[in-house]
Amino acid sequence: MKNSYNLRSIAARIISQVLDQGQSLSALLPEYQRDINPKDKALLQELCFGVMRVLPELEWYSQQLMAKPLTGKQRVLHYLILVGFYQLRYTRIPAHAALSETVDGAVALKKPQLKGLINGVLRQFQRQEQVLSERFANNESRWLHPKWLLSRIQAAYP
Repeated sequence: MKNSYNLRSIAARIISQVLDQGQSLSALLPEYQRDINPKDKALLQELCFGVMRVLPELEWYSQQLMAKPLTGKQRVLHYLILVGFYQLRYTRIPAHAALSETVDGAVALKKPQLKGLINGVLRQFQRQEQVLSERFANNESRWLHPKWLLSRIQAAYP
């Protein structure tokens, strides 16, 4: 039986509240986990903490694959795409399942008209993952630190 909720859309909402509204991930997660099947709680936590852990890398992939960023009310879909990237790159979830569930997340977020965009970006990432990973390895973002911190470190240790 299929769940009545979509974990990827929930993860995208949580990440949106953390990054756009400055809320605490540790405080938000238990609120959302209350209504979720116990088997899915760990996956939701992995998706949220995982995306936050490698956020600069996922943002870099997004910049490489999308001509214009999603902004405003569509910003939560940007985070949904990042959740999709994370699943494809860092989890053992089969690619077809990660893609399908992430695209279905657009419907759960009441943006079904953007399913094609999400599907296209994730499939493009899937096809180009090796090339993107190699390019990322030669980019400053690979350190997963903010640019201001990298600048200070480079200035202090030339």
